[in-house]
Amino acid sequence: MNLTSGRAILAALATSGALLVAAIPAAAAEEKVAAVRFEEQDNMASVLKRLEGRAVKIRLVGSGDEIAGKVQKVGKDLLHVSEIGGREFFDSVIRIDQVSAVIVQVRGR
Repeated sequence: MNLTSGRAILAALATSGALLVAAIPAAAAEEKVAAVRFEEQDNMASVLKRLEGRAVKIRLVGSGDEIAGKVQKVGKDLLHVSEIGGREFFDSVIRIDQVSAVIVQVRGR
């Protein structure tokens, strides 16, 4: 085996090893988003807090309007949603007491 073919084999092993390592965190991330859970003592704010960083649809009290986006931060009274569907350059701040439902995709096809 000459130096060139040795480098080629080493490069192939390094590439396949890197792909294997990169695949492990992706699989772990899929498991993390598999289900929505809530405890008996939860309220809307605590459920939303666990969903920070996830894409959701927020249904509003009264109008029933839905805001699709990504939960950025949950405060005491307010919810920050970014990447709003159809308005990607906009964010919203929603009063938590105005959230009637949170819809989260937990399964693929």
